[in-house]
Amino acid sequence: MSLIEAVRRGLANGSVIVMAGPCTVVYEGRGASRLGLGERLVIIKRDRSILVHRPVGHEPVNWQPPGSALELRVEEGRLVVRASNGDESLKILFTEEPSLVVYNLNDTAEFEMFASEQEMKRAVLAEPSLIEEGFKPVEDERPVKEAGRVDVLGLDRNGVLTVVELKRKTATGGDVRQLVSYLNDLEREFGRRPRGIIAAPSATKTAIREMSSSGVEFKCLTPRRCMEVNRRLRGLDSYL
Repeated sequence: MSLIEAVRRGLANGSVIVMAGPCTVVYEGRGASRLGLGERLVIIKRDRSILVHRPVGHEPVNWQPPGSALELRVEEGRLVVRASNGDESLKILFTEEPSLVVYNLNDTAEFEMFASEQEMKRAVLAEPSLIEEGFKPVEDERPVKEAGRVDVLGLDRNGVLTVVELKRKTATGGDVRQLVSYLNDLEREFGRRPRGIIAAPSATKTAIREMSSSGVEFKCLTPRRCMEVNRRLRGLDSYL
């Protein structure tokens, strides 16, 4: 199979195409630019976005956005890749046959921009007032007999045992039931029922109904707020 056939087949299959070799790059659109001959990395993603990277730097030197129309052809024995999007076009001319790698990548993970639940817990342990004034953490990841592990176990300002369950996403009815199971186990262990608090950015209607019927409380706490606390603490640590 020829290089151009391999690239076309990869694009048809939704693969990620990576080519490396000497090339020139010409851009025409809102402006115009020409990049002289040099060895570069060209990446074509399954959404038909295209990136041209030099050997240094994290940003592409040229690129075209997703949905670009791609054309591949051979001119005088040299591979030409043209990416067009509206009035903009990018022409990449390889002066030698590039090395080629075709990847069938699968990536469905969610990108977490702010703090994870572990980082939220770190912020609460460092600054307990994120939950409420007077809250004093006693233990984190405290195992309970049957239900699992409590995120944060502590005492409120009145000395009442309090369980805090942290969620970085919208709290659900399942999250409330999970916390209730922790409370049930701890009530059997200590002979009195602790307070239960779910700290999350928001809660579903079902979760709110279940919290109301089970006596669980809600505290609005966002990953962004926890991230700010952790950043400030890191700044203090570096200063000290």
